[in-house]
Amino acid sequence: MTTADEGAVLALNAAAERHVDPLGADRLDWLRLIAAHAAVVDLDGEVAAFVLTFAPGSAQDSLDFQWFTETYADRFLHLDRIVVAEQHRRQGIGTAVYRAVERAAKPFDRLVCQIRSDPPDAPALAFHAVRGFFEVGKLLRPDGLTMALCSKELADA
Repeated sequence: MTTADEGAVLALNAAAERHVDPLGADRLDWLRLIAAHAAVVDLDGEVAAFVLTFAPGSAQDSLDFQWFTETYADRFLHLDRIVVAEQHRRQGIGTAVYRAVERAAKPFDRLVCQIRSDPPDAPALAFHAVRGFFEVGKLLRPDGLTMALCSKELADA
């Protein structure tokens, strides 16, 4: 992910805000700097998807990252968000990105993420369950949303 991708990434995130947290230009710049992975999927010059992950010890300040740090210390890779453009969904992009991120997470023993559970994001919960994620905790955020904190164990995978 480069500065040139910023507009497309922000537009994708805005289109998916009922599933992911809002993201502004300044926050995106900062997250790109501290991310373990800040990548886009480019299809013929178009940003079709993006992903952000964070390793333990990063300056990531989200409540779920803090929970995972307290729970797993340095044995996790945090999947902050993945967004696939509407017109590119159901084409295997998300699965391919998850496979790559899971490979990168293997040395950390697990890949972790948060998914909205109240109100539920049923498609995301189902997708993650099929991929082997399971709920390890709940987080009630100040905005009133309840998040399922999920983990995919990779130590024996």
